[in-house]
Amino acid sequence: QSIGNFLSTNKCDFLVEANYLQNGIRVNGAFHPIIKMRWLDGEPLSNYLAKTYNQKNTIDSLISEFLNLVNQLESYGIAHGDLQHGNIIVKNNKLYLIDYDGMYFSDLATLKVNELGHPNFQHPKRTANDYNKSIDRFSSIVIYTALKALSIAPSLWKKYDNGDNILFRGQDYANPLSSPLFKDLAGYSELARLSNNLIAISSWDFNKLPTLKEFITNTYQAPINITSPITSVRSAYTVIDGSQKGRLLEYLGQKVEVVGQITSKKLDYTKYGDQYLFLNFGTFPNHTFTIVIWSDALAEFKSNGINPSDFVGSYVCITGVLSSYEDKFGTTRPQIAIDYANQIQKLSGQSEVASKLSLKTINVSGFNNTTNQKLPISTNKEADVFNDLYRNRPVSQPKINAPSRPTIPSYSTPTTSHSSSNTYKPSTSSSSSSSNSGCTVPIVVGIIGGIIGASIAEHFGGFVIGAIIGAVVCLGIKSMFD
Repeated sequence: QSIGNFLSTNKCDFLVEANYLQNGIRVNGAFHPIIKMRWLDGEPLSNYLAKTYNQKNTIDSLISEFLNLVNQLESYGIAHGDLQHGNIIVKNNKLYLIDYDGMYFSDLATLKVNELGHPNFQHPKRTANDYNKSIDRFSSIVIYTALKALSIAPSLWKKYDNGDNILFRGQDYANPLSSPLFKDLAGYSELARLSNNLIAISSWDFNKLPTLKEFITNTYQAPINITSPITSVRSAYTVIDGSQKGRLLEYLGQKVEVVGQITSKKLDYTKYGDQYLFLNFGTFPNHTFTIVIWSDALAEFKSNGINPSDFVGSYVCITGVLSSYEDKFGTTRPQIAIDYANQIQKLSGQSEVASKLSLKTINVSGFNNTTNQKLPISTNKEADVFNDLYRNRPVSQPKINAPSRPTIPSYSTPTTSHSSSNTYKPSTSSSSSSSNSGCTVPIVVGIIGGIIGASIAEHFGGFVIGAIIGAVVCLGIKSMFD
């Protein structure tokens, strides 16, 4: 409601028309509010940068657009709450914001935020209690610094882009002295001051951060008391071990991060002649997870000088929406289809896999998500029982050919023609044959009756009525002789 009220009285070039609907969607019989937005044709900022990162004029234009966007947010006294690569859309070289459910408005000041934002763009000390007009300051500084870095050193894109960031990652702010990116930025005289100042404010209290304008012009003072930086790192998505098939199947339809080792591949062509590649965690038919790379994504890998087949044997992480498919054995298998080459990142080994799995997913204190609540990975629940039970067994069973005729329930065949059971009479080939012929006669008579009925009624309904009457009469006659 606050969003609708604000948009009705203020003209914002970067916001899209949106309406709040109290009973917008029904889930499991219960209605929930939604924000209905006008559809915006464009592409996320990260996708746009992937094509233009080495075009200085384009990047400089984006910087100007972004500065204008942030200045308007500050002037209106509002905040988006989750400024990041996926919530900034580029259309005709103009920037627009989407995803308004975490926005701050003055009439909502007494509430707590229901999300903490993407960790690759957020201050490590942000909490659910931090909900005010300044919650975008750190993320705006991060995005500006990243765009400025690309304008001066575009080669940084291929080195640090992972498909879920703009150069920076959450661990860069949590432990900046160990960050390779900050070390690289310090090597450029035009970026050294921005880099050093970003390192400094990463340890500040979240509510004492400067505005983006103050940060750029260096017209702010550091707080007197600065605490040590937080070294714990959060993950934007649930991180799942790719060998845990049961766990993966729990998150179908959700965006997750899957980690593990690629051990096999399948390179083939579709029936339309398009090449595709399957990268498996495990060897068929024992694989537990598949990365699907269709022809368009293969072309992008090639344009970036990457052969995805080389990932076989490597430990990787992949971010994407989990889907599934059913193989010819009837087994449901989890998979993620690649849209962009940067969705896959190579890891150094098992130690980095373990580090990824130890990351905590963002959890907002006091926010109860009853419609999609997940338990911690370490919880011993049904999925873990499934994984333990089938850890050393194939995840699919060999195909069993269906019998050509209905089979008889399991029993011990009598040695004589007389059965010891009064409740079951074994079928013979002759009885089966007579049973089949007994079905044929009513069908034939039914067809004849249908033709006669159709000739009388002169439409299809006559055929149906005649067929039914013919079949019933024939069955009655047959039962008299059985």
